[in-house]
Amino acid sequence: MNIHERLEDLFQKHGLTDYKIINPKEIVVAQWVRMKCEFSCNSYGKRACCPPNTPPVSDCRQFFDEYSTGAIFHFEKVVKTREERHSWGSEINRKLLELEREVFLSGYQKTFLLFVATCHLCSECTGVKEECQEPLSSRPVPEAMAVDVFGTARRHGFPIEVLTDPSQAMNRYSILLVE
Repeated sequence: MNIHERLEDLFQKHGLTDYKIINPKEIVVAQWVRMKCEFSCNSYGKRACCPPNTPPVSDCRQFFDEYSTGAIFHFEKVVKTREERHSWGSEINRKLLELEREVFLSGYQKTFLLFVATCHLCSECTGVKEECQEPLSSRPVPEAMAVDVFGTARRHGFPIEVLTDPSQAMNRYSILLVE
């Protein structure tokens, strides 16, 4: 069984059906994403997995280039409140961590996950990576690693648009890197 077949079996086992196996070199990495984090995101400097606690953009590009296989997972959801969005994202992140662990235990030691939503594993984040209460489980989101999620999702045929109304369905993405 090749790596793609093994991964697809694991994805199915974990109930993940909306995904594409990708070449991580096709992940769009851009400086503008980091600037949006720094100047437009409430989590900047307040989460252990968010910038400035993540590598520089050039290191992010190099990181993705070290992998030959990845998967992008699509999740769609309509939420009514910010609390519902956080709860939903945390639930998916925990399920994805289970998948990451199983892929790792299948012999892929370089496996690394990028969360679908900002890490909310703890009720209070210290904002300092060295003080993280869940250092073995916390992961950055794609944007924290300078991933242009819009460009990457569109490149792989997934839907994504800027939402103009809270009643619209969110399209969220997680990335799993495997080697």
